[in-house]
Amino acid sequence: MNHFCMAPFVHIQRNSYGEFNPCCMFSTRIYSEYDSIQDAFNGKENRILRKKMLNDEKIPGCDKCYRDESLGKSSYRQRFNSRYDEQYINNPTIKELELALGNKCNYKCVDCNTKYSTSWYDDDILLNRTYNTFKGREVINKIYDSDFEIMDLNEIKILGGEPFLEKRYIDLFKKINAENINLFFVTNNSIFPNEEWLTQLKRFKSINFNISIDGVYDVAEFVRYGTKFSKYEKNYKRWLDLNLSNMSVIPHFVFHSLNVLNFDQTIEWLAKIYDHKIEKILNYISYDFLSMPEMLNCSFLTDNCKRNILSNISYFKNELSNFFDTNEFNSKNIADLQKYFSFLNMRSEIPEQSHQIIKWLK
Repeated sequence: MNHFCMAPFVHIQRNSYGEFNPCCMFSTRIYSEYDSIQDAFNGKENRILRKKMLNDEKIPGCDKCYRDESLGKSSYRQRFNSRYDEQYINNPTIKELELALGNKCNYKCVDCNTKYSTSWYDDDILLNRTYNTFKGREVINKIYDSDFEIMDLNEIKILGGEPFLEKRYIDLFKKINAENINLFFVTNNSIFPNEEWLTQLKRFKSINFNISIDGVYDVAEFVRYGTKFSKYEKNYKRWLDLNLSNMSVIPHFVFHSLNVLNFDQTIEWLAKIYDHKIEKILNYISYDFLSMPEMLNCSFLTDNCKRNILSNISYFKNELSNFFDTNEFNSKNIADLQKYFSFLNMRSEIPEQSHQIIKWLK
């Protein structure tokens, strides 16, 4: 089947706003309000979604996976389908849980907003962008009421904000049988955890630290505003030196219009940090292409700009070229980008590699 996905049979997400989703890639809101994880998983929306999956219907919220597969990139849908067999179709069971219990974050990344970072609050007011009232504390309290002891989980995925700023995750970890669970943990690498954190992390069967790296040096400090790259580098080395037997450290790069020209330097920096050849890093790095906000989506750039980008990078040319082909030039998105660029220019100095994109648009 071309559209079937096991996610609604084995997985559920709850984000920092108290919203439930089949997974973090699902782009539309379909769930009602529920007081518990189990109620949402067994709710009417999920039952309807499962029927649509079994009918192999194309689901609007699953566009991200369809796009990734069209680009020859591994998708969440393929991942779920490879991990779980038909037994869960007749007996849906939460095997993977995805939690983002807070939006507390010390960065103002150019592709982010208040929904995912408290640091964006004042700037979003200046930009006349409004979002729902944050419900993070309420969400955490309700999560505590869930009976984790009876969940037979294979994996927990922790998102942010920046999770290391929310110490109540430690209390949450103490409630679960971590020795049988794989932990997937997304961090901006601004904080290296203390011994209290490390004690809990070491309990997990395995840990995949997904470290965001959307550029290096001045581009890193610009696109992930709040970053001090010298500290970022120090923390990254500390993760590698920790060398826990149950831990892997995976860099994750998200391509957008203001960091795409820095990708080569990022790969070369990673090769130095890991002491690996470039080819190994290219096979190791996790990556994605930014869809939203559309003004930073580089598939909407002019054809001339796209050609110039491809002429100035060495790695992932084919992957990037295929992504460029998914959309055509959009004048509104470019106008929004230029306006946004002016705002960012008031906030900090623009690196030359980021500025070059704007020059090519003129």
